[in-house]
Amino acid sequence: MKKGLVLALALFLAACSGNKRMSNGQMIGLIGGGIIGSQFGGGAGNLLFMVAGAAIGGMGGYAFGDSLIPSDHAKFKESAKVAMDNIRDGEVYSWKNPDTGVAGTIKPTRSYYVDNGQLCRDFDATIAASDGIGRTHGRACKISADAWFVEGRI
Repeated sequence: MKKGLVLALALFLAACSGNKRMSNGQMIGLIGGGIIGSQFGGGAGNLLFMVAGAAIGGMGGYAFGDSLIPSDHAKFKESAKVAMDNIRDGEVYSWKNPDTGVAGTIKPTRSYYVDNGQLCRDFDATIAASDGIGRTHGRACKISADAWFVEGRI
């Protein structure tokens, strides 16, 4: 019940935000903030905490997601390929975009094969930009000898 209410609230806030497109960070912030807010208060107070949490989370996600430019995303994906090919589970690979100063780490956490025999690896990543530090989890699956498909939002 609460999760459904949080999702409905997030969608409502997104519709009211005036943005034509919501960033992934903003959506995650809205939902995460709403869920965290739902843990406090009771009755009407609980709803107020959910609204406040969703609003704060959405603003934080919007600010961080919009601070990255295409070359930052490209550098992250390039670095993820290097990390997936060369770094063992639990080790950390550091990267930096020399054009923007945005930097981060990628740490593969688990390697496994899916049903079709494709190698996949879960990872944790951090990204440091002028607006703060973002953290994410993702999965990369090898799609050819030279390419990985990276699932994960930065």
